[in-house]
Amino acid sequence: MSIREIYEYYSREDVQKALLEIAKNREVVGVSINGSFLKRPDSINYPQDILALLKKGAVEFHCSIERWLNPTAITDADHMRIGWDLIFDIDCELFEHGKIATSVFIWGLKEHGIKNISIKFTGGSGFHIGIPWESIPKSIDYKDSKLLYPDLARKIIVYLKDFVSERLEKAFLANYSPEELASQVKKPLGLIMTDTGINPYQIVDIDPILVSPRHLFRMPYSLNAKTGLVSLPIDPEYLDDFKKEQADPKLVKTEVKFLKNFDENEAELLILKAIDWHAKREKLGKKISKKVVLKKRVEKENFPPCIKKILNGLADGRKRSVFILINFLRSLKWEWDDIENLMKEWNSKNTPPLRETYLTSQIRWHKRQNKTVLPANCLTDGWYKDFGVCEPDNICKGGTNEIKIKNPVNYPFKKMKK
Repeated sequence: MSIREIYEYYSREDVQKALLEIAKNREVVGVSINGSFLKRPDSINYPQDILALLKKGAVEFHCSIERWLNPTAITDADHMRIGWDLIFDIDCELFEHGKIATSVFIWGLKEHGIKNISIKFTGGSGFHIGIPWESIPKSIDYKDSKLLYPDLARKIIVYLKDFVSERLEKAFLANYSPEELASQVKKPLGLIMTDTGINPYQIVDIDPILVSPRHLFRMPYSLNAKTGLVSLPIDPEYLDDFKKEQADPKLVKTEVKFLKNFDENEAELLILKAIDWHAKREKLGKKISKKVVLKKRVEKENFPPCIKKILNGLADGRKRSVFILINFLRSLKWEWDDIENLMKEWNSKNTPPLRETYLTSQIRWHKRQNKTVLPANCLTDGWYKDFGVCEPDNICKGGTNEIKIKNPVNYPFKKMKK
């Protein structure tokens, strides 16, 4: 955008009104085209304050999560703070990933009885989800809530991430294969995989550490300097249909508000659940997993049917099978040289074979990891059944009609025990 276009946008009366509305009791800072902050602390109270910051080089406007008694004279944070909002910053590489994650987190908040949820497009690829200070109980465990920032906000974010994790994983896998996700976020497939599926927070994330004293976020109806789009509030009901083009400054209307609607104490259940969840985790401490120690490697004749079928070569599921095979073989005491040789032999049977550079890079990446993880569990969606290698035998079923083995690694122990 040209300087003239930026000035014209911020000269709009409706845009100025929207910025001033959210700016009340907040620190507001202008951000230049190169991303650097102008003077801090600062505030805006009148339209001319906005225009004055433009003349100093502001392109974006960021405001504080915290609300202050006097935003331009912040000294003692606890003494000056009069409240804080709960902001979930959905950080992602792809716009569509951000929409999926935002939808799932909205579901999680609704499950905790929160109806008044604000969302806005950041103008880039991510989204902000907001719960206003008015929804937060003013006293929690006989403590003044305004003094519990940022620790309480971080606890809520970590808890909600855990609460929605499984649903978020399923939402991604309903739209993309693991290989597509790895390619889209430009990460090794092994990095996004877990022993049960994928880690959705390798695709999108909400970093609770970023929730810190005097943390700022891009204001609703501010421009995004990198894209020229508006950080646009959206009605949650229309999230699925939202397109980036709607954030074009020429098309934007300032009708939807951010952090405006609330019911008093609406976030009480969410906060109590988050506190209880963290208390239980601290009480449990670190869990020590019990592992069977193998003295020597397990040979191929004791492998489960799915692994044997993979080793015969595949047309589909080859990249997922790299992750499966490496972790399966490592779990059964195979040395890296033997793994590499078997993987190359297996790849020659694939139709078509994976690129040798891809196979080598995956093996190299797994070698650098300090721990061995299990391959995906047997009944995890998107895995063995999905690419047609799940053919359970009597050992898998344990004499019943249902699969009893949880993970392919369990199979050799059952077989050798028999």
